[in-house]
Amino acid sequence: MDEPAHDPEPSRSPELDPTRLVGSTLLTFAVLVAAAAALGYWFRAPLLTTGLWFVETLGGPGIALGFFLPDAFALPIPNDAILGLGRAGHMPTAPLLAWAFGGGMAGGCTAWWLGRWLGRTASFRRFAAGRGAGLSRAMQRHGAAVVAIAALTPLPDSVAAWAAGSTGLSFRPFFVASLLRIVRIGAALQLIDLGLMSVT
Repeated sequence: MDEPAHDPEPSRSPELDPTRLVGSTLLTFAVLVAAAAALGYWFRAPLLTTGLWFVETLGGPGIALGFFLPDAFALPIPNDAILGLGRAGHMPTAPLLAWAFGGGMAGGCTAWWLGRWLGRTASFRRFAAGRGAGLSRAMQRHGAAVVAIAALTPLPDSVAAWAAGSTGLSFRPFFVASLLRIVRIGAALQLIDLGLMSVT
């Protein structure tokens, strides 16, 4: 008797689930407010001191670098912590948002170019066919919409940018969709103000 057919790729990652993304976004924002409030309540003095040192020493370029590195290379640097340091150091809203947005956009564009290059390598193609299969399929089907979702949700911007470059999404729609990250940066700063600055 013939054996039943098996799925040739049983471990393929599922495509992005919009409901889960919305839920994870709301949860992330709630955790951000709670963490900011806790830090502001229990570590007010060292937090303000560190923030002032950060702003006085590194200033806007330090904010931009703190966004550029994780958005370009997926380094484990939390962007929201960089925003928190800028706010704790009393950097005004407009320059704080401008430096953060500029650094994030530069990082995202760098990641797109890296994706174009990595897409030609065998190791990245194996990743895209395995753990990254869900994101790769979503990018191939929905293109810039996935970049927009990454800009607005906790989906890592760098990974989405790599996927955009490696799957052949043109730079212009990628760039335009990436502009939406200003919405998330602004919302995160508002939540930091709500949590951190309300108790400091």
